[in-house]
Amino acid sequence: MYQAVELNVNGKILRGCVRVPERGNGRYPAVCFYHGFTVEKVGLMRLHELFARRCEMAGIACIRFDFYGCGESEGEFEEMRFLDEVEQAKAIYQWAAQQAFVDPKKIFMAGHSLGGAVAGIAAVEKQPKGLLLWSAGNTAYFDISRRAGAIPGEYQTYYDVGGLKLAGEFIEELRKTDVVNESKGYRGRVLLVHGERDEKIPIASAGSYMDMYGGNACLRVIEGADHQFSSIEWKEKVYQYSIDFLKNQIKNA
Repeated sequence: MYQAVELNVNGKILRGCVRVPERGNGRYPAVCFYHGFTVEKVGLMRLHELFARRCEMAGIACIRFDFYGCGESEGEFEEMRFLDEVEQAKAIYQWAAQQAFVDPKKIFMAGHSLGGAVAGIAAVEKQPKGLLLWSAGNTAYFDISRRAGAIPGEYQTYYDVGGLKLAGEFIEELRKTDVVNESKGYRGRVLLVHGERDEKIPIASAGSYMDMYGGNACLRVIEGADHQFSSIEWKEKVYQYSIDFLKNQIKNA
């Protein structure tokens, strides 16, 4: 079942969607999935939408929202801030926990790229059942700065990033945020999925998460894959690793 939804977070309207298994009227495990920089809830080449459908087929609900200033949500891209997205991610999780179709004890957080960085930080407060990070963007500041041509200490008010107006304040705030350290304190299991040839968030950056999460984390490397997992084979591996992880955590509840 597909349903469009809206959520008001501190006066900002976020628009999203849910996919719920059509297996009666019970409560289901659920994944709150957070998109990355300059993307939205569907994902490039439908990366996130196809994952949501896989979740639905596996008996798991999937909840996705566009962050403020992205996709169909209200606001302008230039209003986007990283720490605002963290707060929105927490509000989305809280909303999910209040829905009649969700088992509040089996909610997961997941995210791709910058959305993974957001999920990692939000998870410290919310302590979801598990944490699923695809190419988690703990080094996204460097890629975004490169794309914008931003120089520290000389930030412009705005930058043109692929036709989107990005605030210099966003880049400065992200630079000053220690993403991995802010993610410290999550106590559940973590699956990191990363492309071997990720051109935006180098696979070496996963080491910082592995060191911080310790024995609670597992890293799955997809041979040859890029940042967007842009082949059918790579997507299949991402989805299979992710669904297996979710099922294992649900089984061990």
